[in-house]
Formats: sequence, structure tokens, C-alpha cells
Amino acid sequence: MKETDLSHLIAKIKLEWDKAFKMMLRYFETEAFKSFRIEYDPSIWYQFKNPALIFPAEREMRFSTPNAHIKFDYYPSILAKFGIIGHNFAYLADMDEYYPYNFSLFLWEQKEFITPLQRANLRAAHFIPDALVEVTREGLRSFLKARDEENGMGSYEDPLVIMETLGFLGMPRRDDILKFFRELSEAKESAFDTFLETPYIPSFAGLATPPTLNDDKRYGIRRRDELTRVKQLIGRYVSDELTYEEISAVLKKKGYTTKIADSSYKPEDSVDLRWVKLDSAMERVKKSISVYEHKAAHSSYYCYADMADALRSIYEKEMTAHKSYV
Repeated sequence: MKETDLSHLIAKIKLEWDKAFKMMLRYFETEAFKSFRIEYDPSIWYQFKNPALIFPAEREMRFSTPNAHIKFDYYPSILAKFGIIGHNFAYLADMDEYYPYNFSLFLWEQKEFITPLQRANLRAAHFIPDALVEVTREGLRSFLKARDEENGMGSYEDPLVIMETLGFLGMPRRDDILKFFRELSEAKESAFDTFLETPYIPSFAGLATPPTLNDDKRYGIRRRDELTRVKQLIGRYVSDELTYEEISAVLKKKGYTTKIADSSYKPEDSVDLRWVKLDSAMERVKKSISVYEHKAAHSSYYCYADMADALRSIYEKEMTAHKSYV
């Protein structure tokens, strides 16, 4: 691609990120956001392997693709960009709730545990759940495309995206994900092997919790290094080095669960509703519930019903908060 063509493409993509930022402000707003800028910085891809990151001290959200390695827009749709921006700015709410005077401790938790990422997605799911699903979908497609696996996952893509999104949210899941991955690996072996190159697989992550519960095994696997090991176990399982019973036993020992044994615990309560515009948010969440109820009625996978249940829990929380303001 010529340098002038690349410059025009980057300028076009920046306009789309700017548009997505303005969309976010309709749902999730604080005066502090208005001073932020959207900037292009390809170096964050090489440093963090991330297409877009927020830098609070610099008051910037930086996107990094296209670049010398990734020749395309990693999140091509406005909806996915909307989801990334909502997710990135939700980190600021997480810092405000749990680490208002200790940014270094937030960074430590983020480095060690997947829970800050889950909480950021869970906050954003209170107003743009459809956009978060699109982030997972386009992220998966772009990851495979960058490794010459553009044929993708075929009919397995949609349930995989929903299972992964539920993991990113830290909400309950009922599908036997091991059996699903076995079937997926047999049908789409090359793409699945490439998929296993991701740092970890959120489908196997535990439930969203506040920082104080990070090490409580009742809520599943949250440590990033443990999730990396889980990914390695899955590779051994689909290549027949481990039987289903053997990998299940190892996962159980690690505390693997995607369900809530404690009926009084609600993952959605691990985040507050600060900065969420409830009227607009509730309307969007309600529409998404209908989408997943319809999908659940026409699928043998539990993930669609699980997503509908997760969004109903979020909606009920919003309804309770909304009534308290009236």
C-alpha cells in the first residue's frame, strides 16, 4: 500500500473512531471523557499486541491498525469500534470504584487477573451488549485473517463468539465447552489450531468478581497464567494426549467453573452503574434480550439462553436503580 493511500485510510478510520466515541457519550458519559482525544499510534500494537488502548494520563484512546504487520482495520465496523471504546472507557469507572488513589494497584490486578477486563466488559454490557459481541466476532475474524485463516470457523463461529463473550463478561455458562471445542477442532482443525495461539480462552474463565474475591476458587479461574495453562491443556485434549476424563479432572483441581454454586452471588453486582445513562441503556439491553431469546429458541447450544439470562440480570439491576431515582 502506498504511503498516501495508507494516510487516507488511517484518516478515514480515525473519523470512524471519533464517531464511535460520540455514540458512547449517549449512553456512558462523564464530563471527564470530553477532554479525551482519539489518536493513531501503531506502536501500541508492537508493544501490547492490542488494536486500541486507553491512556488516562495522556487523555487519549489510541488505535494501532493498520500498521506494518496488520494491513487492515482490526475492527472494521462502527459497532465494534463502539464496543471497544465503551470497554476501554469502562476501565476508568473500574479504577474510580476500586482504585481511586492507587493506579499502580489497578495495573497489578490487570496484569495478574482477567477480572478487570471482565468488569470493564460487564460495565459496558449495561448499555451496549450487542457491540461487545461484535468486538469478539471481529476480533476473532481479524486474528484468523492476520494468520491467513480467512475461511474462519464457519457455522461454529456464532456459538463460539457468544461463549467467548460470556467469558469476557464473567457471566455464567452452561455449555460443555470441552466437547464443543473437540467438535470444532475436528470440523475446522487449521482455524482452531490458530485460535489456540491466542494468549488465553475466556470461555474457560471464571465469574466476574470484585478484587477481594480474585483468589477465591469458588468463582473459577481468573489468573491469567492459569488461563494460559488451560489453553495448553485444550491443545493436548484435542490432539488426544488427554482424555475427556483426564482434562476434566485437571480442570476441576484448578477450580474451573463457569457456574455459580453460591446462589446469593451475582456477578453483575461486581460493578456499579456510575456514568451509565439508564434510560438509553435499558432500551438497548432490552432489545438485545429479545435477540438472544429468539436465538435460544432455535439452537441446541445453551449459550444463547445464557446470554439472554445474563442480560436479564443486568436489566433487572438497571430497573431497580432506575426506580430509586424516580
